[in-house]
Amino acid sequence: MKLSKNQLIRDIALQRIENLFNLAINNIKSNPSLSHRYIEIAIKISQRTRVKIPRNLKYFICKSCHSLLYPGITSRIRISPRRNPHIVVTCMVCGRIKRYPISKKK
Repeated sequence: MKLSKNQLIRDIALQRIENLFNLAINNIKSNPSLSHRYIEIAIKISQRTRVKIPRNLKYFICKSCHSLLYPGITSRIRISPRRNPHIVVTCMVCGRIKRYPISKKK
């Protein structure tokens, strides 16, 4: 099976994005600025190659400052039961709040 040039570029880009996320997670405690740089590079690769960052990784990026949202270090996670129950993720770098609804199974 032969892949086209564009498909090969997208596969390599996706592998690099995942690798940069792993490096960022491994370095968040020892060197947060390096971790932030890894996330910025992953976003740039995603934009240039038009590859979407996988959803399971996208949850860990702050939309305003592009830092890694690592619970306890760069983010705070709370569960809010008011109105519709939701999870509140607060970025400790810039203060941005993300809310994810908790759906009840029927």
